[in-house]
Amino acid sequence: MEDPINLGRLKRCLSVLKKKNKKFVSLDMLANWVGFYPDVVADDLCFFEPMIRMDSSVNMNDLIPLIEDYIAKKEKPKTLAPKEKRIVTKTEEVLEYGSVGDFVYRKMTDSGGLVSPSATLSDRDLRLLQKVVKMEIAKRRGPKGKSRK
Repeated sequence: MEDPINLGRLKRCLSVLKKKNKKFVSLDMLANWVGFYPDVVADDLCFFEPMIRMDSSVNMNDLIPLIEDYIAKKEKPKTLAPKEKRIVTKTEEVLEYGSVGDFVYRKMTDSGGLVSPSATLSDRDLRLLQKVVKMEIAKRRGPKGKSRK
């Protein structure tokens, strides 16, 4: 079952309540600061104080610890995805192929010597091909970066 409280709006209310240094904050004041209708804010906060909709004298600052606890329970800890290691970094692997044609012949041909239309390259092979292409372009440009005619 989906939770009726919107965590995004709740976090927004909490941040506004923490930023404003007022002793008393009414529902209307909070709704004005947050930018939502008072009914929407009341729907989210009535979980913590059911009398919010009927009693306008409820101080929203009293709800700060309750909101913080709720967010801490509901929020899943963020796990960082492991960084991908560079697959093709060795120049020996790149130098293994003399040209793009050599790469294509070795990786994409079948036993008869024809390029196979069903041949697929892995991510590693594509990166390797990219480096081989850069190497061949550098060879064609020459030592000063000028293109040969």
